[in-house]
Amino acid sequence: MFRVDNSRQVPEKSRYGILRRTLAIIFNTQMAKPYLVPAIKRAFEVIELLASSDAGLTVSDIHRELKLPLSSAATILYTLQALGYLDRDRATARYKLGMRMLTFSRLAGDQIDLVGRCHSLLEMMVRDSGLTAHLAVLREGEAMYVDRVPASGLIQFSSYIGMRWPAHVSGVGKALLAFQPEKHLEEMLATMPLKKVTNRTITNKAVLLKQLRGFRKTGYSWEIGEGEHGVACVAAPILGRDGTAIAAISVTGTTDQITKTSIASVGASVKRYAQKMSTRLGNVD
Repeated sequence: MFRVDNSRQVPEKSRYGILRRTLAIIFNTQMAKPYLVPAIKRAFEVIELLASSDAGLTVSDIHRELKLPLSSAATILYTLQALGYLDRDRATARYKLGMRMLTFSRLAGDQIDLVGRCHSLLEMMVRDSGLTAHLAVLREGEAMYVDRVPASGLIQFSSYIGMRWPAHVSGVGKALLAFQPEKHLEEMLATMPLKKVTNRTITNKAVLLKQLRGFRKTGYSWEIGEGEHGVACVAAPILGRDGTAIAAISVTGTTDQITKTSIASVGASVKRYAQKMSTRLGNVD
């Protein structure tokens, strides 16, 4: 959840390798934590080692290279294979990265490219608005943040890269939903649980669908206090060539910073930046 913190925070700047980006996507959590889980750390050491070997590696190879107990190496490999992240060649007993892992890697690569191309515009939007900005993609009915630029003021929000929000309670999630093909949107809403988060959360699917269609006409979306009391968000989609949202950006502030009377002007600004990002990605002329 967002928390308003009235103490100035210095944002952390972390560099992610492709596999560490993949980890964030799989587990939807921050990479930097005060405590590392040894089993997870060892599993990703195995994955990184396998990623560096075209021919694949045996249990003994990994035992020797990482100085892991043979039983631990075997258990990690078996688990990752059972989950579909590794493949084992029966003839050579060598393990390689499986298609599921490679799919996540391609997904992470796409998101890194998205972030890399859009980040400077996200920073400009923060300077212009004085509000915290997010870049998000749609994942399983939720909006997942893939980039974040905090405002420079005293009011800060405890959002982070990898954080997920139910799409129906966030402005950025609504932008992602509104700009899906109509049939796909209706199918998504048919199975999406509209959990009540605050007393302002829209939990009626017909009401939400009507609102999303309205957002499609204006080109931006918004919410005030639907995800958290005292917090508001205005967002706009980054569109692909087919007019479908491939991502969305938003600005977040308190309900004193974003009011009902300011939504139209803030929305127009966010929409302009989203259009610039679509152009930068080569999706529009």
